[in-house]
Amino acid sequence: MAKRPGNLQYANDEVPPPLSIGILAFQHSAIVLINLVYVVIITKALNLSAADQFAMLSTTLLVLGIGTALQAKFGSGLLIVFHPNPIYIPLIVAAGLTQGAGGIAFLLVCAGVVQFVFGSLVRRLRVFFPPEVCGVVVIMLGVSLLPGTLRGIVTQSVDKAFLHVEPAALIVALVTLAVASAGSVWLKGMARFFSLLLGCVAGIILAWALGIWHFGAMNAGSELPAVALPSIHLPGITFDAGLIYLAVVAALVNVVDELGVLIGTERLDDADWRRPDFRKMSLGLQASGLATAASGALGGVAVGMSSANLSLAYATGVTSRIVAMAAGAILVAVTFVPAALGHVLSLPDAVVAGILFYAACYFIVSGAELALSRMLSPRRALVIGLSVGAGVLMQSVPALTTSFSGTSLEHVLAPMTFATIVAIVLNIIMRIGIRQKETMRFAGGAENVDTTEILGNLGERWGMHRQTGVRAAATMSEMLEVLGAVTTGPIDCTIAYNELVLTLTFSYDGPPLDVPAVAPTAEDLADAPDGVMQMGAWIVRKLTDYMRVTSSGGRQQVHMAFEC
Repeated sequence: MAKRPGNLQYANDEVPPPLSIGILAFQHSAIVLINLVYVVIITKALNLSAADQFAMLSTTLLVLGIGTALQAKFGSGLLIVFHPNPIYIPLIVAAGLTQGAGGIAFLLVCAGVVQFVFGSLVRRLRVFFPPEVCGVVVIMLGVSLLPGTLRGIVTQSVDKAFLHVEPAALIVALVTLAVASAGSVWLKGMARFFSLLLGCVAGIILAWALGIWHFGAMNAGSELPAVALPSIHLPGITFDAGLIYLAVVAALVNVVDELGVLIGTERLDDADWRRPDFRKMSLGLQASGLATAASGALGGVAVGMSSANLSLAYATGVTSRIVAMAAGAILVAVTFVPAALGHVLSLPDAVVAGILFYAACYFIVSGAELALSRMLSPRRALVIGLSVGAGVLMQSVPALTTSFSGTSLEHVLAPMTFATIVAIVLNIIMRIGIRQKETMRFAGGAENVDTTEILGNLGERWGMHRQTGVRAAATMSEMLEVLGAVTTGPIDCTIAYNELVLTLTFSYDGPPLDVPAVAPTAEDLADAPDGVMQMGAWIVRKLTDYMRVTSSGGRQQVHMAFEC
């Protein structure tokens, strides 16, 4: 049975009152509607016609709503709300500029299929996509977005001899960036989720005041009917072998990214959460893959899972999947209001530039945090440094890829994709000889043994995740104390690490350790002669992800493992 967290108001399988469902669903859907700016970024980068821009926005929102509801009902069953996936922005733009709408559809259908297939293999994929590889991808996502921030700020001369900065547009972009950044820093609670919206509003008002945008620019929205069926422009499929590379890399990295959202959501329902339910994880990843494929085939953009909605679920203490279904229904309903979507598309280019720069910087910092989440070892430092360096080099010196234009390698050599491939290959190479082992002997008991220092030194040398080292140190100290009470001889401890699992194996002379399935009661502690030892063994069992007791060569052995 899961232990209910203290701040949980309504669990995943519980139904809040109707009014609460409506308010919560509106909040979740509002975050998604704000993130529609990512779709606007794509439409403006591709210079689509007004009709095509509206169709891409309408189609994406329709898939987001239906996908969110179906995922909650038939997928993982968790409170997951889909939103436009920013990871795919540079890839969609690249595919659209070379192959048009058919190329985007081909890219997203391939990516969705790949994610569906590999969603069930997520356990095995972890070895190829550790935090440093995923961190490189997120960093390069931000780097790849930076050139697009010049749109609406910089104009190019007819002969392309020089660039001219538009002062008013630059001011609008900077104010948009400043307000969005300030909101994310100083606003508290759920208000922080609307910092992006506040930045857009501030930018629009300033653009109007400076005369570079006027409310008549919303004519795209005013010409649209108040209520109508969603607009869908089927794009067809344009085959391009080069896009397959992009699809595979993006989908696999997205699997790892969304796995974090799924695990985070699942943990909200269990205070004693130990390990993910991989059946739920697989179903959730497959649902996301199907939604991306469907969106691409219908003319939309890629969809993904939103960590912002995870934060909202934590803040409100409500993880009921009914809320996700209601949020999906709201998103679908909005697609029947074309005028509202038309106003979204009317954002000034300078405002879009400010938001894009905000997102790019956020991805760079988030990627760095992810890449450095484990203690750096020489292996990891090379994987991160060489990969990011290779990607930045490709972006800063476009001449390196000029000779490959028009070939299938053109997309492979795109900065984000190239950096990802380099990171994956280097990670595989650096895994040669990655298994580490250390054997120690203790004279019984835990006296004068600093397990924190022992695991800390090994963690720095092996590049272990800090939290794993802390858990293992506490467990090791407790186990030495327990075994010190049942043996007077030496205690041997073998510590092994392979990046995915840290194992501790204790070997000693004496009786086998009795590990109770439940915590000893107060009567057990008072009456049983080994009550304290059983309590210690039970604590150790709770601290580990796996534990078993065996005998070998006349000695007792205790095996425990920690998933990293």
